[in-house]
Amino acid sequence: MGSSRHRDGSQVRKDIPAIVGRDTSLAVAESLIRSGASVDVVGGRFSGRSAFLATLQRRFARDDWKVVQVRGVASLRRHPLAAMHLAGVGGPVDPRVASTLQATAEHLRRATHGSKSVLFLDDWDDLDESSWGVAELVRRSTGLPIVLSRLHGLRARHTPSGLDASTLEPSYVIEMSPMRFEELEQALALHVGGPIEAGTMSRIFATSGGIVGLARGLADAAIREGRMTKSLSGWAAVRDLWSPALAGVVEGHLESLGDDARDALEVVALVGLADIDTVRRLVDHATLELLEGRAMVKIVASGARRLVSVMPPLLVEFFRHQPITARRIRLTELILARLGGDSEVNLVVANAERIPSRGADADALFVRLLREHIRTRRIVSAAEWTESPKPHTAANYIAALLQTEGSRADVEAVLAATDPESGDAAGRAELAVLRAEWRALVEHDLDAALEGLAAETRMLGEFGRTLDATAVRLEVLVRGVPDDFAPRLEVTDDLPRAVAIALLETQMLVLVTQARFADARRAFESIDQVHSASASSRANQLFGWVLLGEGRFDEAVGWSTRGLDEAHGLLDLDGTFAHGFLLAFTSNVAGDYEAAQHVLDTLLALGDASPLLVHTHLAMLSIGSVTSFRRGNIALAERYLAEADSLPVSTGPLPGQGVAWPRAQHAAFAGAPKSAADQLWSAGDAFWHAGYRYPALMMLLTSAEIQVTRKQLDTLRSRIAEADGAFLRAHLEFLEARESRDGRRLADLADGITRTGRPGLALNALRLAADHAKAAGDQSLARSAESLREQTLIALGSQPADTRRFLASAAALTDREVEVAHMIAQGLSNPEIADRLVVSVRTIESHFTRILRKTDLSNRTELIRYMNDRES
Repeated sequence: MGSSRHRDGSQVRKDIPAIVGRDTSLAVAESLIRSGASVDVVGGRFSGRSAFLATLQRRFARDDWKVVQVRGVASLRRHPLAAMHLAGVGGPVDPRVASTLQATAEHLRRATHGSKSVLFLDDWDDLDESSWGVAELVRRSTGLPIVLSRLHGLRARHTPSGLDASTLEPSYVIEMSPMRFEELEQALALHVGGPIEAGTMSRIFATSGGIVGLARGLADAAIREGRMTKSLSGWAAVRDLWSPALAGVVEGHLESLGDDARDALEVVALVGLADIDTVRRLVDHATLELLEGRAMVKIVASGARRLVSVMPPLLVEFFRHQPITARRIRLTELILARLGGDSEVNLVVANAERIPSRGADADALFVRLLREHIRTRRIVSAAEWTESPKPHTAANYIAALLQTEGSRADVEAVLAATDPESGDAAGRAELAVLRAEWRALVEHDLDAALEGLAAETRMLGEFGRTLDATAVRLEVLVRGVPDDFAPRLEVTDDLPRAVAIALLETQMLVLVTQARFADARRAFESIDQVHSASASSRANQLFGWVLLGEGRFDEAVGWSTRGLDEAHGLLDLDGTFAHGFLLAFTSNVAGDYEAAQHVLDTLLALGDASPLLVHTHLAMLSIGSVTSFRRGNIALAERYLAEADSLPVSTGPLPGQGVAWPRAQHAAFAGAPKSAADQLWSAGDAFWHAGYRYPALMMLLTSAEIQVTRKQLDTLRSRIAEADGAFLRAHLEFLEARESRDGRRLADLADGITRTGRPGLALNALRLAADHAKAAGDQSLARSAESLREQTLIALGSQPADTRRFLASAAALTDREVEVAHMIAQGLSNPEIADRLVVSVRTIESHFTRILRKTDLSNRTELIRYMNDRES
């Protein structure tokens, strides 16, 4: 009948499940029960209520208490006494007893006879009314303590089905609140059998809202699908943590909601973080109170505002990953009807509806979802600003407008119509930042932007430091790194969290730009984990560049891949561009031009980036041009280059942000490598003097790779000495070894160069090592270098490796040579090709030799890759 008795005390104690972070609540509950009081364990779905009850049961069973457990079953709720009978309490009617109810009650009394007895009712909300009535009857007649677990929502004096019940005995309530970060971290480490990397743990904590059951489901799905992998530092996410397998878990979290409440929750998820006055126009008061009572929405203060958000955030991802259906259209139309009644908002929606046609099916679906999300945000933010035209609502509205093409007039109208001196200091600072960015990056008047920031700073107190960060960032983007950036970005302990983060993120931008990667890492680690783990934060987006600079290439790729996945899943347009930019750049560095083009196709399918992201747009076009030149697609390369030339900026602080890079590639491809080298050196020198040391050194190193003088090599040494990170040093060491014709050192450097993400350069190092060793008569070293090169090619497998790099040029192959190269790429042997073309094998071998010489390739494997790359 569901009871359990003490057998072996030590064994039972060993079996008690570990409940991390609930020790105090367990002690309180145990004390109350021993004193004869009843306890309600209240929480949301997956909050750990059942595990809490199981632990209490084991403790009392260990001490020889009579323990009876009954569990509610939703599908049997309409069957009287179903829960009691399934637990072994009562059964078929005894003809000598008046009724089944009476028999069941008597059976329960006997099972719990004595002072050391307790009844556990798990999932009380799903209990049938008769079973609950029997339990309540026995409690009132014998004083039996009852421990039940129930969901948030029903008031204390209700029955499971919601009937009023004035006779219910009082119970003490123990809340299964979400776990704190440290508690959840400990619980998950026990669950997955090892520690979890800090950034990954932050993402799980933020997404699950601290609800332990959801966090476990999230981790289990991620591990099962390879989204989390185990390394020396613990389990780490390598992709977005959302999985379609989580849909079932989330549906379980939503199962207690009726249709109207579920619609309301999805509406709140669609509009995102919104003011409570806006949400009230979309959701009736009773439903909003129900959702808050069930802990599915949270109302938080933000300055003078009260904002409504969905809890846990995993629900938002669930709704966003649902297919586009009539339901989504209906809810979007509901939002439009209740918030967008005026013609201005309707016009905004019409403009936002246009969907770019470029891209594969997956990209098209993402674009559709993204545009729906942007449209909704514009409707909501427009309504909020119209209702209360204060700086904070204006900033939200402008942020939404910036994500749609053709919004310049709208942005300027909002800026002109909003009183910058109204509202709280935080909102005024937010609007001042956007106004300055608009002036500097759209109107191209940096001086006016800086003057406006200086004037606003004096009136904003501690929030004025946010404007200091903005002024430095805009100077970096438009003019170069200011000499006095350090004192202007100093962080003190008395600053609000948001202000300190703004200063630290700008520190990161400057330090990454100056190739001071160790210092940039320290700034990143000073930012709280919840913010730095967010794919939307500037810190998170910049940290990938830190990893690349440190020479941790695979980690940089993993970081940007994961960031792109997460931004994609959250429909975060700016984050998608930022992480996609880094991923496309790393793919280009590695010589994987097909992967780079795939990322660029996804980004370009989104349409134009915000005008405030003009430097990212420049980078996308520059990377696209270089990638297309190296793939042999001249028309596309030249089109990208022309579009880059038409932008209002030609340089930026991060690698790839400059038209000099594709222009030099164009020259090299046209057969003018000296001109390409000169252009890169001149541009790199200009970048260096602007303080853009990271991209400057990459340009100077690439120029030296094409051709270099002793003076230039000395300049490189002195400048790289002012930077740090294995990525730049490995390239310099290759150049030094090449110039000194040091075969041994070239061979030793190859592995490190590969780890920094440039397998093509590593293959070149090994080829040169073999050549120099042969010239020096060191046949042993030559054989070793050649063997290493073959091993490297085998290890690369299908992974591309570009040995030509910036020396890529248009190979002038004859028609017959092109024909032979195509057959080689199809896997045909020389004799097979000779048979097809009705020529001798020696003729095919001659063609093959000339093809390798013209394309600057080394062997058949490299030629196959070259031809496949040209045709893809």
